Amino acid sequence: MTATTDDPLLELLLPHIPASAVPSPETTNSYLSRLTSLPLSTILTTEPSSLATTHHTLSLSLQSLASRNHKAIITSSSHLSTLPATLSTLSTSLQHLESALPSLTTSLHTFTSTYTRDSPPLHTRHQNALLHSNLDRLLDILQLPSLLQSLIAAQNYPSALDTLSHVRRLQTLYPTSPVVTSVHTSCEALQRSLTSSLIGTLRAPLKLPVAMKTVGFLRRTVGAADERDVRGVFLACRHAHLLGLLAALEPLRELADEEVAGGGVQAERYLKRWLEVFREQSFGVQGMYRSIFPGSMSPATSAGGTATPTPTTTTRPGHSRTSSSLSTALADDDVDGGGMPDPVAAYEARLVEMLVDVLRRYLGKVLDKGVRESLLTQVMYASGSLGRLGGEFAGVLVGIEGVFEGEGEDGAEVEYVAVVERQKVLAGRLEATMATGR
Repeated sequence: MTATTDDPLLELLLPHIPASAVPSPETTNSYLSRLTSLPLSTILTTEPSSLATTHHTLSLSLQSLASRNHKAIITSSSHLSTLPATLSTLSTSLQHLESALPSLTTSLHTFTSTYTRDSPPLHTRHQNALLHSNLDRLLDILQLPSLLQSLIAAQNYPSALDTLSHVRRLQTLYPTSPVVTSVHTSCEALQRSLTSSLIGTLRAPLKLPVAMKTVGFLRRTVGAADERDVRGVFLACRHAHLLGLLAALEPLRELADEEVAGGGVQAERYLKRWLEVFREQSFGVQGMYRSIFPGSMSPATSAGGTATPTPTTTTRPGHSRTSSSLSTALADDDVDGGGMPDPVAAYEARLVEMLVDVLRRYLGKVLDKGVRESLLTQVMYASGSLGRLGGEFAGVLVGIEGVFEGEGEDGAEVEYVAVVERQKVLAGRLEATMATGR
């Protein structure tokens, strides 16, 4: 081994040092500097043993290091052997990436120029994301018609009306939403079923608390409808119930129609049952009506705002008539330019028409005077019952043609007048007795 150096001592020693054992220049210079600082005797006596000790220590350290880290050394050696191939692969990949960058830049430029903030694809994507985030709410809205149908079937009217109000509020808030419009249309169609169910309740046997609740539900169902319409619907439903009860008397009516002789026994049976049902139901309808609708409708007024005078109904000569709220209501119906009266007035007139028709057809068949007076007394009781609610009609019957057949002292009309007078006397005595008792 040959080497050039500026240190004469190193030049002198190099021929005696094996080529594989030549240390690094830094180590060599450090050791030579230390060696030249030692005396000759030390170099000859102690330096060889010091070098041997150092050599032995380094050998032990290398052995210990190889024992502890031989696996890591082997792994590092394996990795080091594959490092050139890995670096070559990485270099190739980097070259491919570098060649692909121009096309990637072009694609990015095309994307940014095509898909702007207001472009249709991005708008559709935003709508889809919004739809996904509100999916639960949309499902709740879409289930409202099914929920409303279930509530109506279960007759849970308060919850059904709350649901219907919620749908109407959604329609007001989102009038352009196709989903809300579709749900609103379906619920409004079900609203007719709700109204039919409420009307069916009003047509059935009914107690006052249930009737008041049902009318309240009906008001909420129809919304801002005219109060007169609600009152009219109630009266029509209760009248249908009355007609159903009277229809149950059809077998008796057929017997009364077929009766030719016998003194009117079958007619008397039919009239008696008919008057009982009429009295009970008409009073019940009127009383229920007054309780549910305590305030009457505005009276008829003229165009100038003043109350229109009520014309008095005329009677035939020789007969006295008592004034009643019914005759007043009937007169108000014919006033030109006046407001519409309370629907109950027309209903009272309809009840009187029914009573007049029945009396006209069957009272004349009853030949026994005592039986006729008993039936006429029932008529007076019915009139008195309605009279407590402002619907007395006793005086109206006297002047109607064909109700009481026959004239003169023995005529049925004279009998009716006598019954009326007798009832007035009894009523006066009752009032006097009650006043005395107080």
